[in-house]
Amino acid sequence: MPSLHIAAQLIRRTMGSRRGLIMNVFIPAIFLAIISGLFSNLEGQKAVIVVQNADSGLMGGYLAAALEKEALYDIQLEVKLSEEELKNAVLDRKADAAVYIPEDYSQKLLQGITVEAGLYRMNEQLWSAALETSLAAEASKLAASASMVRATGGTADLTKLKELLDAQATPTIVAQNAGMKLGDVVSNPLMIGLILMFLMLLASQSIGFIMEDREKRTMARMFTAPLRAIDIAIGNFAGSMLVGTIQLLIVLSLTYFVFGYSPGISFGELLLVLEIFLLAAVGLASAVAGLVRNSTQLSQINNLVITPTSIISGCFFPISMLPDFMQKMANFTPQKWAIQAIDRLGGGGSLSDIGMQLSILFLFAAVMIAFGSAVLRPNQSSKS
Repeated sequence: MPSLHIAAQLIRRTMGSRRGLIMNVFIPAIFLAIISGLFSNLEGQKAVIVVQNADSGLMGGYLAAALEKEALYDIQLEVKLSEEELKNAVLDRKADAAVYIPEDYSQKLLQGITVEAGLYRMNEQLWSAALETSLAAEASKLAASASMVRATGGTADLTKLKELLDAQATPTIVAQNAGMKLGDVVSNPLMIGLILMFLMLLASQSIGFIMEDREKRTMARMFTAPLRAIDIAIGNFAGSMLVGTIQLLIVLSLTYFVFGYSPGISFGELLLVLEIFLLAAVGLASAVAGLVRNSTQLSQINNLVITPTSIISGCFFPISMLPDFMQKMANFTPQKWAIQAIDRLGGGGSLSDIGMQLSILFLFAAVMIAFGSAVLRPNQSSKS
């Protein structure tokens, strides 16, 4: 088939020489795998939170116990550190954050006085903001419980208060999202987001060779040969897919088997989703290439496409942090659907549970490839 010859020629140009194999395949793939390994190690580490409960009353103990139940953090209870020593522990990087429960914490809450536990951290991050929210929620719950008991008898009966707090600590009804099958990728997408962005850059690189053919009039000579336009398009896209697949296999192999990172799904399942995403990325790159005149413009346009779409699609931080209108815009990016598919697989779902996500990626790829095939032709001027 003519398409196979065109695809093979594109592969030879990309990795046919030793230099091309090293520069275009191995170095980018190994570089991403190393970054993936470093980020995967960081993701596995919990923030260390030092907690000092200076309160001898009932409320301080319940607040410290509530913090210990937070699975997101490594909670270390201290009994001898002062408030100043807690601050120094954070400044000296011995802890990521510190919580100080003051001596009169229970007394003030029982009297109806608003009081907060001190939270010390070096800078504002997503996990520290969540910790601050948890502290505020627990303090509000304790204050409401004390107020409720106080309203029934005029003073806060410690026995009744203890019974109420014990009942709150062990709820009889627990909500479960069993049908959602959600994983951890959506809430912590950076690792997968880097791989998706890398695949989009690879697709752009492969389409760059096609743009080079267009500039040098090689594509024009191909169209004068006894070849159908569909054969030329299929050959170019197949070559780009094969190059991307080889690089993807290198990245996933190093990431899984050398660095030991896994988003909670098997190697084959992740490869399947990323292969379909790669098809969509090739289609997007070809559609963009058809709208510009040379490879320099393609590189500039891609910088205006890949990075913004990666940001709004949730590749670097949870998409829920974005405004509503940007969350709606994310529905038109392939990255969002790939992340969602991987997240559902990581949450225990099967391939049948991500049928909608994969269908959207296929539809996106079909539309973009069809558009790219129509516009990426030699009948347009290649001069800038």
